[in-house]
Amino acid sequence: MYCLSVSHKTSNVVVRKKLAFPDEQKKTFLDELFYSENISECLILCTCNRTEVYFCGDESSVKTVETVLSDFSGIDFDELKKYICLFYGDRALLHLFRVAGGIESMVIGEDEILGQLKRAYAFAKDNGTVAYELNMCVQAAVACAKKIKTETAISKTSVSVATLASNEAAKFKDGELNVLVIGATGKVGSTVVKNLLSHKGISVTVTSRKHKAETVFENTGANVIDYDERYKAFDFADCVISATSGPHYTVTYYDLKNNIKTEKSRLFIDLAVPPDIDENIPKISGVRLINIDCIKQLANENNALKLDSVESAKEIIFEEIEVLKKDLAFHEFLPCMQSVKNAMPSDFSEKFIYKLKSDVSAEEFARILEIYRKCGENN
Repeated sequence: MYCLSVSHKTSNVVVRKKLAFPDEQKKTFLDELFYSENISECLILCTCNRTEVYFCGDESSVKTVETVLSDFSGIDFDELKKYICLFYGDRALLHLFRVAGGIESMVIGEDEILGQLKRAYAFAKDNGTVAYELNMCVQAAVACAKKIKTETAISKTSVSVATLASNEAAKFKDGELNVLVIGATGKVGSTVVKNLLSHKGISVTVTSRKHKAETVFENTGANVIDYDERYKAFDFADCVISATSGPHYTVTYYDLKNNIKTEKSRLFIDLAVPPDIDENIPKISGVRLINIDCIKQLANENNALKLDSVESAKEIIFEEIEVLKKDLAFHEFLPCMQSVKNAMPSDFSEKFIYKLKSDVSAEEFARILEIYRKCGENN
């Protein structure tokens, strides 16, 4: 298995924006990889902070994925390679488990990534581009992540990007605070609203398309306005948080400038990739803009508090990867079991193989199975 990764650790939001593919494009992307000659399985994970392709194939498959990713993103091949981290074999497995467990996240231990990984796998499965190996690897990584959350404190004090953004808004000014949330019915947006409503003295208004938000936020205390009326709300808002998954700006410099009449300080927080908010709005007097890369700085203190939990999580990951590698090796060996039994003495027992599987390391088990396999082939 290979993993090709472009993340918040290697690139900025401008680069990641080009790699944030919508579902229709992801389907075409996966199809192009899957129907190439050198790739047998593939899935793509796209979040605000990372785009990663997990795939199985020969060595030439790496060049195929890099080329297709360059074509789909419009990033020159040589430039794209500057942002790529490539993992293969055991390193790819380790990276997958670290991603699922929240260790590789901008905010260590955040909960969103596990759901995003599960959806990415389900998308690829529905598209017919995953088989046994990626299935085993992803399912094991998901189970390991749940074990980490249960047995360590890595998520017990979890602070997600949405929570950090809400806290930043809450401390923006003293006294009553009016916050407008665009994209409130999405995963991140709904968490933002929930966190904002937990603070005293904050009035929350959310935008709605086709009255969806009216149902979602009924009896929560949040006000609901039509999405097309958002610019009328900008004048009274002290803070605007936008977290949609759409390809278009929700706030542009031109429309914002023409719709605010009251002079005061305003905070805009953009949690979307691609960005929701025009980067030129700070040219307007009193306007400050925070984007997803700025949140990265806010996460540093939170991450420092979790270092002990990370070490515990690493130990769990090591143990679970050992189990997975044995299961993968045994799956490859199973078709040879009968021929090996035929080549062995009459007192040979399958129980012996299962005993080895539980008692030796993954590397030792794989070597022993290879010896037995050769015995079966020579019989």
